[in-house]
Amino acid sequence: MKKQWRKMIILLGILPFLSGCWDQRLLRNGRLVFSSSFDLLDDDTIRATAIIRDFKNGTPTNTLVQGEGETIRETRMSMDRKISGVFEPSKDRVFLLGEDLAKKDIYKFLDIFYRDPNSSISAKLAVVEGDGEEILTKLSEKNVLISEFIIELLTSAESSTGVPKQNLQTVCTLMFDEGKDFGLPLLKMKEGEVILEGTGIFHKNSLSGTLTFKESSLFLLMNNQKAKLARFVSKIDEDKSLNVDNYITYNVIESKAKLKIVSDSPEDIQVGIDVAMEVSVVEFPQDKLTDKKKLKKLNEEISKKLTEDAEELIKKIQLANSDLFGIGRELMAFHPKTWEKVNWDKEYPEITIVPTIKVDIVGHGIIN
Repeated sequence: MKKQWRKMIILLGILPFLSGCWDQRLLRNGRLVFSSSFDLLDDDTIRATAIIRDFKNGTPTNTLVQGEGETIRETRMSMDRKISGVFEPSKDRVFLLGEDLAKKDIYKFLDIFYRDPNSSISAKLAVVEGDGEEILTKLSEKNVLISEFIIELLTSAESSTGVPKQNLQTVCTLMFDEGKDFGLPLLKMKEGEVILEGTGIFHKNSLSGTLTFKESSLFLLMNNQKAKLARFVSKIDEDKSLNVDNYITYNVIESKAKLKIVSDSPEDIQVGIDVAMEVSVVEFPQDKLTDKKKLKKLNEEISKKLTEDAEELIKKIQLANSDLFGIGRELMAFHPKTWEKVNWDKEYPEITIVPTIKVDIVGHGIIN
């Protein structure tokens, strides 16, 4: 009995020093934002578009609200004055950056999310060809679950090695990396539908070019970022009477890429990217995959085609001055003297990058 009283006295003595939840934020007092887009109207003005999820009689509905300002915070203040309740963006799941805004230094616009402890830094980040508000405005007219749709679209593309897997948190590190650039999924509005176009590629935090979906997949394989599935279609013939016979479709089962600095001379930097793939054929109307000569020829044809595609891909990213492979990081780590002597922004587009892709067909599907 004495022990129980002693415990009660101790607890009563502690209670006055407990502060409680003085800074609590009750969600019932806020208007939850699930999707946002940011567009640049001119050099000084940003337009933010937000989708707020409401429930009326148990049924979810969307409210679209827009605000303009010179900073992201000011656009929030503008939107807050247009709605009942408190503008609550902590549950935002996806941020869309309009093309014109993405061509600026995007860190300047994302700064607010890294400073505010209530920000959802796990939210997906994507670039839109044109204006981001167009996607949210059009989708809100016919789709209540806008955020879920966009998230699933991006997640599906990530799992099929179509676009890089990025969010606000992962891209922050890359924005401060001198030796490596990054890419973000690229969305487009076409005939009233949202299309995943490929990847927007960046240089010094600014959008500098784009990759098609196929180019994006190839880059990810060359950068050892294969996801659960990776599928390609290659043209291996030109003269077949039935066009479908000119093509082969295959899944990449295993892929291993190796980047090496062949020459670290500041005047002549040369880089090799070797990729070895094991693939399984999922569509090949010509058949005859049990023929060893046919199989060897197919391996050579696919390897040649993918290597040519890789060469065009490299030309494209060098033209955009986007060091997606992190070659600068390799120089910094293993060839520091060379790194100190070069102006990487100027030299990178001119260096020699030679890709070599070798394919080995290891699976024929259930038909031999």
